[in-house]
Amino acid sequence: MAHILPLTHSMKKFGSLFITLVVAYATTNAQLFYNNGAAVAITGGGILYVDGAVENASGLFSNAGQTWIKGYFRNGDLATGGNAAGEYIVYGDWENNDIFTADQSQVRLTGNTQLITGYSITTFHDLRLETPNALKKQTLDAYVNHLLALNDCELATQDYRMTVTNPVNASVIRSTGFVSSTGPGRLTRYTNSTNNYLFPMGWNDNGNVLYRPAEIKPSVADAQSFEGRMAFGDASNEGYDVNTKAADVSTVNTKFFHLLKQVGSTTPSDLSIYYDQVRDSTWSSIARWQNVPEWQDLTGTVLTQGNPLSRRTKALWMDNGQEPHILINTREIENLWNFPNVFNPNSTEPGNNIFQIVNHGELVTLENMRIYNRWGEPVFDSERDGKDYWDGMYIGKLQPMGNYVFVANVKVNSTGEIKADGGNLSLLW
Repeated sequence: MAHILPLTHSMKKFGSLFITLVVAYATTNAQLFYNNGAAVAITGGGILYVDGAVENASGLFSNAGQTWIKGYFRNGDLATGGNAAGEYIVYGDWENNDIFTADQSQVRLTGNTQLITGYSITTFHDLRLETPNALKKQTLDAYVNHLLALNDCELATQDYRMTVTNPVNASVIRSTGFVSSTGPGRLTRYTNSTNNYLFPMGWNDNGNVLYRPAEIKPSVADAQSFEGRMAFGDASNEGYDVNTKAADVSTVNTKFFHLLKQVGSTTPSDLSIYYDQVRDSTWSSIARWQNVPEWQDLTGTVLTQGNPLSRRTKALWMDNGQEPHILINTREIENLWNFPNVFNPNSTEPGNNIFQIVNHGELVTLENMRIYNRWGEPVFDSERDGKDYWDGMYIGKLQPMGNYVFVANVKVNSTGEIKADGGNLSLLW
Protein backbone atom coordinates (compact mmCIF):
# COMPACT_ATOMS: atom_id res chain seq x y z
CA MET A 1 0.00 0.00 0.00
CA ALA A 2 1.31 3.43 -0.95
CA HIS A 3 1.86 6.21 1.55
CA ILE A 4 -0.08 9.18 0.16
CA LEU A 5 0.30 12.85 0.95
CA PRO A 6 -3.04 14.22 -0.32
CA LEU A 7 -3.48 17.91 -1.19
CA THR A 8 -7.07 19.06 -1.45
CA HIS A 9 -7.00 22.63 -0.12
CA SER A 10 -7.12 25.68 -2.34
CA MET A 11 -3.42 26.53 -2.04
CA LYS A 12 -0.30 24.77 -0.83
CA LYS A 13 2.80 26.92 -1.21
CA PHE A 14 6.35 25.76 -0.66
CA GLY A 15 8.76 28.65 -0.44
CA SER A 16 12.48 28.90 0.23
CA LEU A 17 12.82 25.71 2.21
CA PHE A 18 13.57 22.05 1.76
CA ILE A 19 10.56 19.76 2.14
CA THR A 20 11.34 16.05 2.52
CA LEU A 21 8.54 13.50 2.41
CA VAL A 22 9.88 10.24 3.75
CA VAL A 23 8.27 6.85 4.17
CA ALA A 24 8.93 5.69 7.71
CA TYR A 25 8.11 2.04 7.13
CA ALA A 26 9.17 -0.77 4.80
CA THR A 27 11.04 0.31 1.69
CA THR A 28 8.80 -1.86 -0.48
CA ASN A 29 5.97 0.60 0.13
CA ALA A 30 5.82 3.44 -2.42
CA GLN A 31 5.25 7.04 -1.44
CA LEU A 32 2.85 9.17 -3.45
CA PHE A 33 2.45 12.95 -3.48
CA TYR A 34 -1.14 13.26 -4.70
CA ASN A 35 -2.85 16.50 -5.66
CA ASN A 36 -6.62 16.29 -5.93
CA GLY A 37 -7.72 19.85 -6.70
CA ALA A 38 -5.25 22.09 -4.87
CA ALA A 39 -3.10 24.83 -6.35
CA VAL A 40 0.43 23.70 -5.48
CA ALA A 41 3.18 26.27 -5.91
CA ILE A 42 6.91 25.77 -5.43
CA THR A 43 8.20 29.31 -5.52
CA GLY A 44 11.57 30.50 -6.75
CA GLY A 45 14.33 29.17 -4.49
CA GLY A 46 12.01 26.56 -3.00
CA ILE A 47 12.81 22.86 -3.05
CA LEU A 48 10.28 20.05 -2.93
CA TYR A 49 11.74 16.56 -2.49
CA VAL A 50 9.41 13.60 -2.88
CA ASP A 51 10.85 10.19 -2.08
CA GLY A 52 8.35 8.58 -4.41
CA ALA A 53 5.94 9.59 -7.18
CA VAL A 54 3.97 12.77 -7.85
CA GLU A 55 0.47 12.72 -9.29
CA ASN A 56 -1.20 15.98 -10.18
CA ALA A 57 -4.60 14.35 -10.63
CA SER A 58 -6.43 17.68 -10.72
CA GLY A 59 -5.57 21.24 -9.94
CA LEU A 60 -2.40 23.24 -10.55
CA PHE A 61 1.19 22.13 -10.00
CA SER A 62 3.33 25.26 -10.42
CA ASN A 63 7.05 24.67 -10.09
CA ALA A 64 9.23 27.79 -10.15
CA GLY A 65 11.78 26.20 -7.83
CA GLN A 66 13.20 22.68 -7.71
CA THR A 67 11.08 19.56 -7.50
CA TRP A 68 12.92 16.29 -6.94
CA ILE A 69 10.78 13.25 -7.73
CA LYS A 70 12.29 9.84 -6.97
CA GLY A 71 9.43 8.07 -8.74
CA TYR A 72 7.27 9.00 -11.72
CA PHE A 73 5.61 12.35 -12.47
CA ARG A 74 2.04 12.10 -13.74
CA ASN A 75 0.15 15.20 -14.76
CA GLY A 76 -3.62 14.93 -15.13
CA ASP A 77 -4.51 18.62 -15.14
CA LEU A 78 -2.21 21.67 -15.34
CA ALA A 79 1.51 21.67 -14.58
CA THR A 80 3.83 24.59 -15.28
CA GLY A 81 7.30 25.97 -14.86
CA GLY A 82 5.87 28.57 -12.52
CA ASN A 83 6.18 31.27 -15.19
CA ALA A 84 9.89 30.98 -14.48
CA ALA A 85 12.87 28.65 -14.84
CA GLY A 86 11.70 25.86 -12.55
CA GLU A 87 13.38 22.46 -12.46
CA TYR A 88 11.74 19.04 -12.53
CA ILE A 89 14.26 16.34 -11.58
CA VAL A 90 12.48 13.05 -12.27
CA TYR A 91 13.82 9.52 -11.68
CA GLY A 92 10.78 7.68 -13.02
CA ASP A 93 8.58 8.13 -16.09
CA TRP A 94 7.39 11.52 -17.34
CA GLU A 95 3.67 11.11 -18.01
CA ASN A 96 1.61 14.02 -19.30
CA ASN A 97 -2.13 13.45 -19.72
CA ASP A 98 -3.34 17.02 -19.96
CA ILE A 99 -1.57 20.42 -20.13
CA PHE A 100 2.07 21.07 -19.39
CA THR A 101 3.16 24.68 -19.84
CA ALA A 102 6.94 24.65 -19.74
CA ASP A 103 7.62 28.37 -19.36
CA GLN A 104 11.44 28.56 -19.03
CA SER A 105 11.69 25.37 -17.01
CA GLN A 106 13.94 22.42 -17.50
CA VAL A 107 13.00 18.79 -17.10
CA ARG A 108 15.85 16.52 -16.07
CA LEU A 109 15.22 12.83 -16.64
CA THR A 110 17.66 11.22 -14.24
CA GLY A 111 16.70 7.55 -14.07
CA ASN A 112 18.20 4.57 -15.86
CA THR A 113 15.25 3.64 -18.10
CA GLN A 114 12.44 6.17 -18.42
CA LEU A 115 9.44 6.87 -20.61
CA ILE A 116 8.21 10.13 -22.07
CA THR A 117 4.60 9.04 -22.20
CA GLY A 118 0.96 9.90 -21.55
CA TYR A 119 -2.05 10.91 -23.60
CA SER A 120 -0.94 14.49 -24.33
CA ILE A 121 2.10 15.68 -26.24
CA THR A 122 4.63 17.44 -24.03
CA THR A 123 6.39 20.57 -25.24
CA PHE A 124 9.50 20.96 -23.10
CA HIS A 125 11.56 24.13 -22.80
CA ASP A 126 14.81 22.43 -21.79
CA LEU A 127 14.93 18.64 -21.78
CA ARG A 128 18.06 17.19 -20.20
CA LEU A 129 18.77 13.46 -20.25
CA GLU A 130 20.98 12.37 -17.37
CA THR A 131 22.79 9.29 -15.98
CA PRO A 132 25.44 7.84 -18.33
CA ASN A 133 24.24 5.13 -20.75
CA ALA A 134 20.64 5.55 -19.61
CA LEU A 135 17.77 4.90 -22.00
CA LYS A 136 14.83 7.31 -22.45
CA LYS A 137 11.92 6.13 -24.63
CA GLN A 138 9.05 8.00 -26.25
CA THR A 139 5.58 6.53 -26.56
CA LEU A 140 4.23 9.62 -28.32
CA ASP A 141 5.54 12.69 -30.14
CA ALA A 142 7.33 15.37 -28.13
CA TYR A 143 8.71 18.88 -28.69
CA VAL A 144 11.60 20.89 -27.27
CA ASN A 145 11.46 24.63 -27.81
CA HIS A 146 14.89 25.57 -26.42
CA LEU A 147 17.52 22.92 -25.60
CA LEU A 148 17.73 19.15 -26.00
CA ALA A 149 20.72 17.89 -23.99
CA LEU A 150 21.36 14.23 -24.76
CA ASN A 151 24.53 14.13 -22.65
CA ASP A 152 25.53 10.42 -22.44
CA CYS A 153 22.06 8.94 -22.98
CA GLU A 154 20.10 7.26 -25.75
CA LEU A 155 16.83 8.93 -26.71
CA ALA A 156 14.75 6.24 -28.40
CA THR A 157 11.95 8.04 -30.21
CA GLN A 158 10.77 4.60 -31.44
CA ASP A 159 7.97 5.19 -34.00
CA TYR A 160 7.49 8.78 -32.83
CA ARG A 161 9.07 12.18 -33.42
CA MET A 162 11.19 14.45 -31.32
CA THR A 163 11.02 17.96 -32.75
CA VAL A 164 13.43 20.71 -31.68
CA THR A 165 11.80 23.98 -32.68
CA ASN A 166 14.65 26.26 -31.56
CA PRO A 167 16.47 27.11 -34.83
CA VAL A 168 19.81 27.77 -33.10
CA ASN A 169 22.33 25.20 -34.30
CA ALA A 170 23.49 24.49 -30.70
CA SER A 171 19.97 23.66 -29.52
CA VAL A 172 20.90 19.96 -29.59
CA ILE A 173 23.98 19.03 -27.57
CA ARG A 174 25.62 15.75 -26.60
CA SER A 175 28.65 14.08 -25.10
CA THR A 176 28.26 10.46 -26.24
CA GLY A 177 24.46 10.45 -26.43
CA PHE A 178 22.42 9.82 -29.57
CA VAL A 179 18.89 9.56 -30.96
CA SER A 180 17.56 6.24 -32.25
CA SER A 181 14.32 5.79 -34.19
CA THR A 182 12.29 3.10 -35.92
CA GLY A 183 9.66 3.12 -38.67
CA PRO A 184 8.18 6.63 -39.00
CA GLY A 185 10.15 7.88 -35.99
CA ARG A 186 12.32 10.94 -36.70
CA LEU A 187 14.43 13.66 -35.16
CA THR A 188 13.22 16.98 -36.57
CA ARG A 189 15.15 20.23 -36.33
CA TYR A 190 14.10 23.77 -37.25
CA THR A 191 16.76 25.94 -38.90
CA ASN A 192 17.16 29.61 -39.79
CA SER A 193 20.90 30.05 -40.46
CA THR A 194 23.72 28.74 -42.62
CA ASN A 195 25.37 26.98 -39.67
CA ASN A 196 25.93 23.23 -39.44
CA TYR A 197 23.01 21.39 -37.81
CA LEU A 198 23.89 18.06 -36.26
CA PHE A 199 21.50 15.11 -36.35
CA PRO A 200 23.15 12.86 -33.71
CA MET A 201 21.60 9.59 -34.82
CA GLY A 202 22.66 6.09 -33.90
CA TRP A 203 21.63 2.63 -32.75
CA ASN A 204 22.34 0.34 -29.81
CA ASP A 205 22.98 -3.13 -31.22
CA ASN A 206 22.90 -5.34 -28.14
CA GLY A 207 25.27 -3.09 -26.24
CA ASN A 208 27.37 -2.06 -29.23
CA VAL A 209 26.57 1.56 -30.05
CA LEU A 210 26.71 2.53 -33.72
CA TYR A 211 26.78 6.33 -33.80
CA ARG A 212 26.41 7.51 -37.40
CA PRO A 213 25.13 11.09 -37.49
CA ALA A 214 24.19 13.31 -40.38
CA GLU A 215 24.73 17.04 -40.70
CA ILE A 216 22.84 19.69 -42.64
CA LYS A 217 24.26 23.10 -43.61
CA PRO A 218 21.61 25.27 -45.30
CA SER A 219 22.80 27.56 -48.07
CA VAL A 220 20.46 30.37 -47.03
CA ALA A 221 19.24 31.62 -43.66
CA ASP A 222 15.52 31.07 -44.19
CA ALA A 223 13.05 29.31 -41.93
CA GLN A 224 12.76 25.62 -42.73
CA SER A 225 13.14 22.26 -41.07
CA PHE A 226 14.81 18.91 -41.66
CA GLU A 227 14.11 15.47 -40.28
CA GLY A 228 16.13 12.29 -40.16
CA ARG A 229 16.44 8.71 -38.99
CA MET A 230 19.41 6.38 -39.08
CA ALA A 231 18.12 2.95 -40.02
CA PHE A 232 20.21 0.05 -38.72
CA GLY A 233 20.71 -2.98 -40.94
CA ASP A 234 20.24 -3.87 -44.59
CA ALA A 235 18.08 -1.35 -46.46
CA SER A 236 16.49 -4.27 -48.34
CA ASN A 237 14.62 -5.10 -45.14
CA GLU A 238 12.70 -1.83 -45.48
CA GLY A 239 11.98 -2.19 -49.19
CA TYR A 240 15.08 -0.51 -50.66
CA ASP A 241 16.82 -3.44 -52.32
CA VAL A 242 20.60 -2.97 -52.16
CA ASN A 243 20.93 -5.05 -55.33
CA THR A 244 18.71 -2.68 -57.32
CA LYS A 245 21.13 0.01 -58.34
CA ALA A 246 22.18 2.16 -61.28
CA ALA A 247 24.86 0.88 -63.61
CA ASP A 248 27.50 3.19 -62.14
CA VAL A 249 26.85 1.95 -58.57
CA SER A 250 29.11 -0.94 -57.64
CA THR A 251 28.37 -1.77 -53.99
CA VAL A 252 25.88 -0.49 -51.41
CA ASN A 253 26.32 -0.31 -47.63
CA THR A 254 24.30 -3.06 -45.94
CA LYS A 255 25.05 -1.99 -42.36
CA PHE A 256 22.96 1.18 -42.11
CA PHE A 257 21.34 3.92 -44.14
CA HIS A 258 19.65 7.29 -43.48
CA LEU A 259 16.17 8.65 -44.14
CA LEU A 260 16.48 12.41 -44.65
CA LYS A 261 13.90 15.01 -45.62
CA GLN A 262 13.68 18.78 -46.05
CA VAL A 263 10.46 20.57 -45.05
CA GLY A 264 9.29 24.11 -45.74
CA SER A 265 11.86 25.11 -48.36
CA THR A 266 13.38 24.05 -51.66
CA THR A 267 16.71 25.81 -51.21
CA PRO A 268 19.80 23.56 -51.35
CA SER A 269 21.93 22.55 -48.37
CA ASP A 270 25.18 20.71 -47.84
CA LEU A 271 24.47 17.17 -46.63
CA SER A 272 27.08 15.16 -44.73
CA ILE A 273 26.84 11.52 -43.66
CA TYR A 274 29.37 10.26 -41.12
CA TYR A 275 30.89 6.80 -40.96
CA ASP A 276 33.85 4.87 -39.58
CA GLN A 277 36.25 3.91 -42.38
CA VAL A 278 37.67 1.08 -40.26
CA ARG A 279 34.44 -0.48 -38.98
CA ASP A 280 32.18 0.41 -41.92
CA SER A 281 34.63 0.09 -44.83
CA THR A 282 35.45 2.96 -47.19
CA TRP A 283 32.85 4.51 -49.46
CA SER A 284 33.25 6.73 -52.51
CA SER A 285 29.87 8.47 -52.62
CA ILE A 286 26.26 8.80 -51.41
CA ALA A 287 23.28 7.38 -53.29
CA ARG A 288 19.58 8.13 -53.05
CA TRP A 289 16.73 5.71 -53.74
CA GLN A 290 14.93 7.40 -56.62
CA ASN A 291 13.39 7.29 -60.07
CA VAL A 292 13.19 3.69 -61.39
CA PRO A 293 13.34 3.23 -58.33
CA GLU A 294 16.93 2.25 -57.65
CA TRP A 295 19.99 3.47 -55.77
CA GLN A 296 21.44 6.32 -57.82
CA ASP A 297 24.72 8.15 -57.20
CA LEU A 298 24.36 11.77 -56.07
CA THR A 299 27.84 12.37 -57.61
CA GLY A 300 30.47 14.89 -56.65
CA THR A 301 30.64 14.05 -52.94
CA VAL A 302 33.75 15.03 -51.00
CA LEU A 303 35.49 12.99 -48.30
CA THR A 304 36.64 14.67 -45.08
CA GLN A 305 38.88 12.41 -43.02
CA GLY A 306 38.25 12.17 -39.29
CA ASN A 307 39.03 10.02 -36.27
CA PRO A 308 37.09 7.90 -35.65
CA LEU A 309 34.37 9.26 -37.95
CA SER A 310 34.94 10.57 -41.45
CA ARG A 311 32.21 12.10 -43.58
CA ARG A 312 30.98 12.24 -47.14
CA THR A 313 29.45 15.59 -48.14
CA LYS A 314 27.14 16.36 -51.03
CA ALA A 315 27.29 20.10 -51.65
CA LEU A 316 24.05 21.86 -52.58
CA TRP A 317 21.97 18.77 -51.94
CA MET A 318 18.29 19.21 -52.75
CA ASP A 319 15.44 17.17 -51.35
CA ASN A 320 13.31 15.58 -54.05
CA GLY A 321 10.88 13.76 -51.80
CA GLN A 322 12.93 10.54 -51.71
CA GLU A 323 14.16 10.05 -48.13
CA PRO A 324 16.49 7.01 -48.31
CA HIS A 325 20.22 7.86 -48.58
CA ILE A 326 23.07 5.37 -48.37
CA LEU A 327 26.85 5.11 -48.70
CA ILE A 328 28.05 3.48 -51.91
CA ASN A 329 31.05 2.68 -54.06
CA THR A 330 30.85 3.64 -57.72
CA ARG A 331 32.39 2.39 -60.94
CA GLU A 332 33.25 4.14 -64.16
CA ILE A 333 31.08 3.66 -67.23
CA GLU A 334 32.88 4.64 -70.42
CA ASN A 335 29.74 5.51 -72.38
CA LEU A 336 26.59 6.69 -70.67
CA TRP A 337 24.60 6.22 -73.87
CA ASN A 338 24.86 5.51 -77.58
CA PHE A 339 22.67 5.40 -80.69
CA PRO A 340 22.51 2.46 -83.14
CA ASN A 341 23.63 3.01 -86.72
CA VAL A 342 21.02 0.80 -88.34
CA PHE A 343 17.45 -0.41 -87.74
CA ASN A 344 14.72 -2.34 -89.55
CA PRO A 345 11.08 -1.37 -88.91
CA ASN A 346 10.01 -4.86 -90.04
CA SER A 347 12.33 -6.69 -87.64
CA THR A 348 10.78 -9.12 -85.19
CA GLU A 349 13.62 -8.55 -82.73
CA PRO A 350 12.46 -6.23 -79.90
CA GLY A 351 14.40 -2.98 -79.96
CA ASN A 352 15.74 -3.53 -83.49
CA ASN A 353 12.57 -2.26 -85.15
CA ILE A 354 12.86 1.32 -83.88
CA PHE A 355 15.60 3.91 -83.70
CA GLN A 356 16.12 5.17 -80.13
CA ILE A 357 18.77 6.08 -77.60
CA VAL A 358 20.49 3.20 -75.80
CA ASN A 359 20.54 4.42 -72.20
CA HIS A 360 23.12 2.63 -70.00
CA GLY A 361 21.67 2.39 -66.49
CA GLU A 362 19.12 5.18 -67.03
CA LEU A 363 21.89 7.71 -66.39
CA VAL A 364 20.72 10.14 -69.08
CA THR A 365 17.49 11.56 -70.49
CA LEU A 366 16.80 12.25 -74.16
CA GLU A 367 15.77 15.91 -74.35
CA ASN A 368 14.95 15.98 -78.08
CA MET A 369 15.86 14.29 -81.36
CA ARG A 370 15.39 15.06 -85.07
CA ILE A 371 15.98 12.83 -88.10
CA TYR A 372 16.50 14.15 -91.65
CA ASN A 373 16.36 12.37 -95.01
CA ARG A 374 18.92 12.84 -97.80
CA TRP A 375 17.08 15.95 -99.00
CA GLY A 376 17.18 17.60 -95.57
CA GLU A 377 13.53 17.04 -94.76
CA PRO A 378 12.76 16.44 -91.01
CA VAL A 379 11.07 13.04 -91.19
CA PHE A 380 11.00 12.78 -87.39
CA ASP A 381 10.93 15.35 -84.56
CA SER A 382 10.49 14.02 -80.99
CA GLU A 383 8.86 17.24 -79.81
CA ARG A 384 6.54 17.45 -82.82
CA ASP A 385 5.67 13.76 -82.90
CA GLY A 386 5.41 13.31 -79.10
CA LYS A 387 7.65 10.25 -78.78
CA ASP A 388 11.33 9.56 -78.25
CA TYR A 389 11.85 6.91 -80.95
CA TRP A 390 11.45 6.71 -84.74
CA ASP A 391 9.59 3.77 -86.27
CA GLY A 392 10.55 4.69 -89.85
CA MET A 393 7.21 6.35 -90.63
CA TYR A 394 6.61 9.86 -91.94
CA ILE A 395 3.15 11.24 -92.83
CA GLY A 396 1.75 7.74 -92.49
CA LYS A 397 4.23 6.11 -94.87
CA LEU A 398 7.22 3.89 -94.27
CA GLN A 399 10.24 5.77 -95.54
CA PRO A 400 12.54 4.35 -98.18
CA MET A 401 15.64 2.37 -97.35
CA GLY A 402 18.78 4.45 -97.24
CA ASN A 403 20.89 6.78 -95.19
CA TYR A 404 19.51 9.37 -92.77
CA VAL A 405 21.02 11.87 -90.34
CA PHE A 406 20.01 12.36 -86.70
CA VAL A 407 20.77 15.12 -84.20
CA ALA A 408 19.93 14.88 -80.50
CA ASN A 409 20.35 16.62 -77.15
CA VAL A 410 20.94 14.38 -74.13
CA LYS A 411 20.83 15.40 -70.44
CA VAL A 412 23.20 13.77 -67.94
CA ASN A 413 20.89 13.08 -64.99
CA SER A 414 23.53 13.42 -62.29
CA THR A 415 24.69 16.90 -63.33
CA GLY A 416 21.90 18.31 -65.48
CA GLU A 417 24.42 19.00 -68.27
CA ILE A 418 22.99 18.94 -71.82
CA LYS A 419 25.20 17.27 -74.42
CA ALA A 420 24.76 17.26 -78.20
CA ASP A 421 24.99 14.07 -80.23
CA GLY A 422 24.35 13.10 -83.83
CA GLY A 423 25.43 11.01 -86.80
CA ASN A 424 24.37 8.79 -89.65
CA LEU A 425 21.91 5.92 -89.53
CA SER A 426 20.68 3.39 -92.09
CA LEU A 427 17.05 2.35 -92.47
CA LEU A 428 16.60 -1.20 -93.80
CA TRP A 429 13.49 -3.23 -94.59
